[in-house]
Amino acid sequence: MDYLEKRQMIYSKSVAANATVLDFAVVYANAEIGDSVTIGEFNVIGKIPTPTPSMHKQINFSSTITKIGDRSRLCSHVTVYSNVVIGRNCLLGDNVSVFTDVVIGDNVIISRNVTVNSETRIGNDSRIMDGTHVTGRAVIGSHVFISTGVYMANDSLFGKKGFSDEARGPVIEDYVSVGAGAILLPNIVIGRGSIVAAGSVVKKNVPCGVVVAGNPAKIIAPVPKDWSRVE
Repeated sequence: MDYLEKRQMIYSKSVAANATVLDFAVVYANAEIGDSVTIGEFNVIGKIPTPTPSMHKQINFSSTITKIGDRSRLCSHVTVYSNVVIGRNCLLGDNVSVFTDVVIGDNVIISRNVTVNSETRIGNDSRIMDGTHVTGRAVIGSHVFISTGVYMANDSLFGKKGFSDEARGPVIEDYVSVGAGAILLPNIVIGRGSIVAAGSVVKKNVPCGVVVAGNPAKIIAPVPKDWSRVE
């Protein structure tokens, strides 16, 4: 393991010998770091949440292991909480935060200043661009592209009932593209291969293979063949 003596706090015994841990990173004992992984400056890996009485949602402590897959790179000031799995060949940009109970597939790019909340699943080969908020209990498929400044929600009652098992973020199916500044409201499904135009507010389900735009988002056309990302 390549690191500068006494400039990191590495408590884990499961750090690959060829992993690189840069200055001032903290790698907790519950973290497993794969081959050729780079942990950037000021990263915190495997952080266990410390809830207070003000929190209504119960944290799942049944597993605290956090795994970073082979050849992934975490840039500076990334925080990855406990019970997270990040696949192989992933890139997490500066200031990314991944909360507990999250699974991220292989070959995923999560760009700078993105937050990913708990109980979220992100499929292989997806891209999430700068400044996006991925709400808790969202499901993002494979080969999805989410542009900058996209916001998602999982509770239409603004927490009036505290935490409810009915709270669900959006389901974004494979090959969907979401334009910059779009807002995705709770409990919606965006169908495979569809496109959400920039600035749209999506309040209801979107069928497969269509372009939606506006507030509220409405279908304006099928996805043109030369725009489709479906393989």
